Amino acid sequence: MHYQCMPYTTMTLRQDVAKRLRTAKSTGESYSDLLDRLLENQPAKCVEEWLQSLAPLEGRGVFTPEERERLRADQRKPRDSQLRRKRNAAA
Repeated sequence: MHYQCMPYTTMTLRQDVAKRLRTAKSTGESYSDLLDRLLENQPAKCVEEWLQSLAPLEGRGVFTPEERERLRADQRKPRDSQLRRKRNAAA
């Protein structure tokens, strides 16, 4: 989003970097929004910072109960799991 009254800065980028930015940019996203998003998603500098970043996910399940049961079955019979995945993918 471009605001007429906001100050702006002109930056010079190598063409390969500009191409990578264009590729990473979502439809309707400004370059400022893109850079803001990329800078927010920086890797954690220490374990404590990483654990704090996971706090919003606490208590949320990643798998449904059915998926958990399927994973348990795959662990009990690992040789069959590849065949089962092929059958499930075909269905």
